[in-house]
Amino acid sequence: MASARVGRWSLVGLGLAWALFQLASAFLGSFDDMVLLPGHVAFAASMAMLARSLSGNRREETAPIPVSDLLLAIVPLAAGGYLLVEQARLTSRISGVDPVTTPDVVIGVSLILLVVEACRRTAGSVLTGLAVVFVVYAFAGPYLWGPFQHRGISLLRFVDLQVLSTEGMFGIPTSASANMVFYFVLVGAFLERSGAGQLFISVAYSLTGRARGGSAKASVISSALFGTVSGSAVANVLVDGWLTIPLMKRTGFSPSVAGAIEAVASTGGQIMPPIMGAAAFVLAQIVGVSYWDVVVAAAVPAILYYVSLYFMVDFHSRKEGLRTLRREEIADLLSGMLDRVHMFFPLAYLIYLLSQGYTLMSVGLRTVIAIILVSLLRRATRMGVRQVVDALYAGARAAVDVAVPSAIAGIIVGTLVHTGLAIRFKEILLALTGGLLLPSLVVAMVVTLILGMGMPTTAAYLLAAILVAPAIQGLGVPALAIHLFLFYFGVVSMVTPPVALAAFAAAGISGANLWSTGIQAFKFSLAAFLVPYAFVYNQALLLTGPWGEIAWVVSTTAVGVAVLAAAVVGYAYGPTRPAERWLLLAASLLLIAPEKITDFVGMALAGGVLAVQWRRVKATTAPVAVAQGSAEGPPR
Repeated sequence: MASARVGRWSLVGLGLAWALFQLASAFLGSFDDMVLLPGHVAFAASMAMLARSLSGNRREETAPIPVSDLLLAIVPLAAGGYLLVEQARLTSRISGVDPVTTPDVVIGVSLILLVVEACRRTAGSVLTGLAVVFVVYAFAGPYLWGPFQHRGISLLRFVDLQVLSTEGMFGIPTSASANMVFYFVLVGAFLERSGAGQLFISVAYSLTGRARGGSAKASVISSALFGTVSGSAVANVLVDGWLTIPLMKRTGFSPSVAGAIEAVASTGGQIMPPIMGAAAFVLAQIVGVSYWDVVVAAAVPAILYYVSLYFMVDFHSRKEGLRTLRREEIADLLSGMLDRVHMFFPLAYLIYLLSQGYTLMSVGLRTVIAIILVSLLRRATRMGVRQVVDALYAGARAAVDVAVPSAIAGIIVGTLVHTGLAIRFKEILLALTGGLLLPSLVVAMVVTLILGMGMPTTAAYLLAAILVAPAIQGLGVPALAIHLFLFYFGVVSMVTPPVALAAFAAAGISGANLWSTGIQAFKFSLAAFLVPYAFVYNQALLLTGPWGEIAWVVSTTAVGVAVLAAAVVGYAYGPTRPAERWLLLAASLLLIAPEKITDFVGMALAGGVLAVQWRRVKATTAPVAVAQGSAEGPPR
């Protein structure tokens, strides 16, 4: 067992080396793929050996590290060093033609095994088991039957495909992680260390603190803002929830509802531009569009997600008669906000760089520099050498949870493509759904939700994109629309029982039952299960098409998600009766469906129900007001 000091310095030193390696690549104009990608994976796998225990638990920085883990951490670094030395040969060789040497096989097999072990420690057993299944499948093809049979692959060819080329482990997922995701994770770490996270919370409470249910509404806004930094649902819950959940409970929200609201709000951070979840970067690369195109297309659905949640919180607060935050509570939350408000400038600068088409690597580097410089303006945010080092290390440690699953996803995707299973899956899907769009979308949703319940969003989206997207694109759906569809369901799997990771994290803070929190979170996120279908059928929600059509579709869908909130909560002007609730649900579905005829019917139906309810509530409250006036006596 190595001493805690040795383990600490090994881990911190490795994290700093990785961050500096990535920054050097950005500063020098990007290393060659066979330098950057193997280095990225080697650092990530090595850090996983040190940052996680054998059981997969996150290792405390003061805990000693076993010598066995220190030795295991050397293997990926040695493999990365070998590939770096052989970079000239690997870059010029022809995959499948040029020979694979014995050292290539030894290094390749060692790296694959260590990456699989790193995946077990960081992403859990489901993704690891799936990776093992696909590795076995690559060799067992001749012994299988039916659509799963293939010619098989030799060990030499497997190493050639997975390690000596950019078609397997160093394919699109790892490329996105190394060229895009790492830099935005780093941006998030620097913003957090500079106090921007606290600024977002303060701004949220300044806007909604005095409203009914203001603690929950502030959670919605602050999680949306913080999501632009973290891009991770669980991280968002853990950073934001320690403050918002206890406040919600103090103002009358039940523990399960408080946890559910924070979980849903935090999950939306992964679909909230400009910094979405890591899978969005992979999406841009697969579809072949700029990340800015993805940001623009995702903007309206993300806003609709939060509009629906905001109305659900408002209706629930009115239904339960919850109190507002007290003046002194708001004052505590707003303290120091003016000392941090300048930290919005780096975020605005980031959005500008994205809109101007800068590479994401360049955007990340420039934004990190901007954060450091802007932080110097006030003492409350000033980043010294210690804070910069902490941010570099924190960013590298957080990036492990993306880089390792991305490498595993590359192994799986390489196997799917090489064996032809991806093409056969397309044929199977179309046969099951009869080539009809709606059943195909339902199958795609179910597949993605199941994948997302057992693995990180990036890996779940990527597998769904390889298996499902080609079939639905063949039905005439634009690539960006179907890939966003899959991305959204990969994200909302975080609040979909039975494995709702964001909801479970929130339940841990709120002290509520896991299942009740998960079910409440599913109800509050219901709009996220409907809007993706709408933008597949009408890309106006993705800001594509004539502006008149866009304005109409966005407006009616916004009304639809608000009506949906009333139906789910069972309250609008007052408590809804069962029949009214079902009619409001039907009206919301008609409004969200992107057709003018359904919009008119939905508006008429919702308007009728709300008018009846308003008259009933008015008739109920009028006698109470008269009675109160009589009790007070005639005016003097």
